[in-house]
Amino acid sequence: MGTILILVFLFSSGALAQNSKQQNKLVSGQLVDYLGRPIQGAGIFTGGNMAIEKTDAKGKFSVIYPLDRIIRCEHQAYMPLVINLNNHRIKESNVWTMQGKANFLNTITVTASTLPKEIRKISSSVSILQKGAPELQQIQTIDEALSYIPGVMVNRGKGLSTTGTHTGVILRGTGAANRTLILKDGVPINDSYTGGVSEWNSVATNGIERIEVVRGPGSSIYGSSSMGGTINLVTQKPNDKWTLGTDLRYSTYGTFQGSLKIGKRFNNNLGFMAIAEYKTTGGYQFIADSIWMDHYKKPKSSLFNMNTKVSYDFNSAGTLTATADLNLQEPISGTSTIFDESSTSGNYQIRYTNNKAPFVHDIVAYYNIQNRSTSSLAWNPNDSEFNDLKYISSIPLDTYGLIAKLSRSFANHDISIGADLRFTEVISKKNYQANGTQNFSGRQDFISFFVNDDVRFFDNLHANLGLRFDHWANRNGYFFDSLSKSITEINYDDAESNILTPKVGLTYQVTDFLRLRSVYATGFRAPASFYMFNATPIGSSFRFGNPELKPEKMRYSVDLGADMQLFKRLDISATAYMSQYSDFLAAVMIDKSEVPSYFDPGNLPVRQYRNIGKVQLWGIEGSAKYQINSRISTQVSYFLNQSKILKYETNPEYEGNEMGDNPRNIYSAALIYDNPRIVHASLWGRFTGEFFGDLENSNEKQMPAVSLIDFKLAKSFGPYAVNFTVNNLFDKQYFGSYTSPTSYYYAPGRIIMLGINYNLK
Repeated sequence: MGTILILVFLFSSGALAQNSKQQNKLVSGQLVDYLGRPIQGAGIFTGGNMAIEKTDAKGKFSVIYPLDRIIRCEHQAYMPLVINLNNHRIKESNVWTMQGKANFLNTITVTASTLPKEIRKISSSVSILQKGAPELQQIQTIDEALSYIPGVMVNRGKGLSTTGTHTGVILRGTGAANRTLILKDGVPINDSYTGGVSEWNSVATNGIERIEVVRGPGSSIYGSSSMGGTINLVTQKPNDKWTLGTDLRYSTYGTFQGSLKIGKRFNNNLGFMAIAEYKTTGGYQFIADSIWMDHYKKPKSSLFNMNTKVSYDFNSAGTLTATADLNLQEPISGTSTIFDESSTSGNYQIRYTNNKAPFVHDIVAYYNIQNRSTSSLAWNPNDSEFNDLKYISSIPLDTYGLIAKLSRSFANHDISIGADLRFTEVISKKNYQANGTQNFSGRQDFISFFVNDDVRFFDNLHANLGLRFDHWANRNGYFFDSLSKSITEINYDDAESNILTPKVGLTYQVTDFLRLRSVYATGFRAPASFYMFNATPIGSSFRFGNPELKPEKMRYSVDLGADMQLFKRLDISATAYMSQYSDFLAAVMIDKSEVPSYFDPGNLPVRQYRNIGKVQLWGIEGSAKYQINSRISTQVSYFLNQSKILKYETNPEYEGNEMGDNPRNIYSAALIYDNPRIVHASLWGRFTGEFFGDLENSNEKQMPAVSLIDFKLAKSFGPYAVNFTVNNLFDKQYFGSYTSPTSYYYAPGRIIMLGINYNLK
């Protein structure tokens, strides 16, 4: 008996000694968000209701090993995290991830700043569509998902058969798609020919992780073209579970879409993602019966794209990602003349990021190549065929560059410095068979440096400060024309300029669910080669370039906005803005006597691209989303935009006119029912107000207002799903473009789409 008591005593003493040893032991850790960014100011609780510690600027903390082995972490922007030490092997370095609360202000944006930031700390007006969002479901093209975001106008005048830069996404009524910067995983994809984007179809619709739309100038970070705003297409990454999916759809006009997706990350290191997509459409009669001729052909197009991504995680040494995208398009369109086109593009990136280094690295080298070729075939009434070859054109475009930035957090600053180098080359060759050739070429280079500081003055007051220097140069401009009796050959002088674009933004967090924000920023857009050197008939006029063009400048843009959440059900966002441009670029109507003798515009009126003077914009954009219950939600958006030409140097009579392609009002609304066990159903409506199609504000070129309704229905059966979509539910006829009674086309009528898909989760 005595022996047993001695053993019990010794055991108890050992246990008490061990307990005492554990009580004196420190547990250290770091709290991060899902992007690996440290979370500062989180409360650390052990055994009571009072925080005994708060995480520092690096998200780190140390506490005494708790008796109950439970550590509780809380932060106003994140879901509470309970750490059970029984389930964790305690190391010298412990990292735990906190998940953000279901509040749009806590959503992380990777576009509106040089570092990933919560929206609540960003002064810009931002909208984010996450994978699985209603807007991203059952879409034919990526840009279709943007139609219901305030401040965004999507122009795809002939539906899916619209190809190339005829597809336009315009932000804040700036009147042209090339005043919106489009990024793909943070890299610009605006081309160097017109400055627009011909690659909306080059990303598979089921390959998008999220789309971020930042309204207002972003030139302090991204440089040229980000005047109306910036759109970043963030593609999916491989994860630890297999990604496997396929999607098949068939719709009106003989349209077929099919895609396949597969990806996986192995051993937390090597990962890959591959997505292939094919689309084809037969088009429709896009002109009224009174104009449509029997020999006209309905437009048709086909495309194939392959998006691939390979990544390798070096544990604590960062991530290396290689991306290769290939896109092939073959559209055919026209009326009395058929344009048989072929376009090949490839985008290649190598990116290295290291979020755990003392100085966070983000370095990406990229190379984008495009080659567009067109055969112009006129109708031959003698042969009853399109075999009268007018010209063959070829336009190879090369763009390569490097974006490198280093970031460091210290005290109350998150500072990034970086360099952005971009070099482009354009060659346009047009062979008019027996009549001769017309070629032009040129280079456009950017050498840029930027600095950005996200400052925290207090927990509820943040500032976004940015400054960028861009050296823009247009070099080796060359023009050759042998269409007339004598050969014309011109070597244009080089042009260059230096541009500073600052940004100052403030956000004030009134409560956890209300913030106020303001922004002052500037922007610019360098003229693309097409506007400087080209000369060709476009639509109902003859256009020729101007090598004397200067960059457009946004002298200022000012935002005042507010975002709030009420009752955890209602999200409201509103912004008022005003901006002013100088050296605004427009296609100006001129007298034929001003046309050089080596150009022959024929009977067409002539427009030349010129810097016309000052333009002012102001407007209001707002949105609201309300979760009626766990299954039903609704959302509305409103966009009011007013424009005025303040100064038109060559045509003062235009002063006071509105800008072209600039709707005064856009409304949208949606009612969504989402019950995974039963069905997903949604009804979408949008109204686009009237606007002028030219700077002259001609009544005969005024686009009337239009209202459209879309309907979506989907049902899941485990990993399988079927879907049914009707776009333009009431088959409303409206103009996709209108330039004169004999030169216009209608947008698509009702489109009915059926689909089936499989997704391994």
